[in-house]
Amino acid sequence: MRPHYHYAAAANWLSDPNGLVFAHGEWHLFYQYNPQGEEWGHMSWGHAVSRDLALWQELPVAIPETADHAIFSGAAVIDAKGAAGFGRGALIALYTAASNHSPAHQSQALAWSSDKGRTWQQYAQNPVLDRGLADFRDPNVFWHEPSRRWIMVVVLSAENRALIYGSVDLKHWDELSVIEGTGAPGRIWECPLLIELPVEGSAETRWLFKVDVLHDGPGSGAIYQTGRFDGVRFVPDEPTWHVADHGRDFYAAVAWHEPRDAAGRPVWIGWMGNHAYQGKLPTQGWRGAMSLPRRLSLVRAGTGYALCQQPEPAAVAAVPVATLDGATIEQAVRLELPGAIGFRLVIGDPAGHQLVLERRGNRLVAARRDPVSPILDAECLVDGDGSAAFDLWLDGGSLELLSQDGRTALTLQHRLQGETLTVQFEQSAEAPLE
Repeated sequence: MRPHYHYAAAANWLSDPNGLVFAHGEWHLFYQYNPQGEEWGHMSWGHAVSRDLALWQELPVAIPETADHAIFSGAAVIDAKGAAGFGRGALIALYTAASNHSPAHQSQALAWSSDKGRTWQQYAQNPVLDRGLADFRDPNVFWHEPSRRWIMVVVLSAENRALIYGSVDLKHWDELSVIEGTGAPGRIWECPLLIELPVEGSAETRWLFKVDVLHDGPGSGAIYQTGRFDGVRFVPDEPTWHVADHGRDFYAAVAWHEPRDAAGRPVWIGWMGNHAYQGKLPTQGWRGAMSLPRRLSLVRAGTGYALCQQPEPAAVAAVPVATLDGATIEQAVRLELPGAIGFRLVIGDPAGHQLVLERRGNRLVAARRDPVSPILDAECLVDGDGSAAFDLWLDGGSLELLSQDGRTALTLQHRLQGETLTVQFEQSAEAPLE
């Protein structure tokens, strides 16, 4: 079932968001896309635009694969001063060109657009950054005003490390420093993000470094540290790595670095999918959807900081709120789940598919039950504030469980069928889960 209020392409495979940039009054969402089918392959940049982060218009493929290279993940920026030589205000995309031939080879390439992102030209002297490696990918690029240059963070995937580069023209890049993966869980880094965030309740800011772990990572694989960035080096506040989303289906999230809301919060979006099983899901003409856009900030937590994620208000303004005292709900709603108590919530459809969420004190377990496709069975454990209430954003094919204080997030796909669903809700005293 197609989602009602999450973005999904009309057809074919969709995955990692790419090239998030706001230009000429439009939020641009590029993404990994297969123009030829529902399986992963022929990676190109799909494209959609929105005026409000709620209603999206799908556009033709922006940057298609070539005979020699697949177009992997990357970033897009506005070159306001025309430093790259393609005109003032040109949109510049920096992405990983992944060789379609043996031996495996990944390098960073540039494309540009002078017509609001509708058509793109490849830079004739690509690549702009090449270390001769098989696993060197997913550049994220932003303007760093204090050092007056562009910053790129890109991963050495097989080494669980990230490199920071600087440039004044987006074409020539100097290596500045390394972000080590010491103590990080899992293996194979992808889709890094380095971004400055406000600390709630203060005038302070801190930097977030987020990376996705393709194999053996916690939750969805999105892990992060907070720290300081001086234009050259990122220095973490503490060695601990934290989980950005405790579900199985929130991956490759990157941010629109600008614009920000009145509180200084940028917005990011992730792919609601998982490479471990996404290609095994039943075909339905399209495959893959994006999460809700979420505003980002930090809060103090012990000796460090914790990530807060709040749904972008404009993106969910029209989503109806359902109550828990009825026997049925619609499959495009928000459910409010109370805090500081235990509960068990079961949402089911006539085909026997179920979503089960159970909470006892500080522990919450979410499970998918699907008698047809066991690949969808999963359990996720969230450790969080026992007093926090939750909002459950239920849509066709997915759910996002976000605590109202923003500190806990859990994203899952599901197979609930039909518009009308049954709901059972039971409150209970706080007690350990068996």
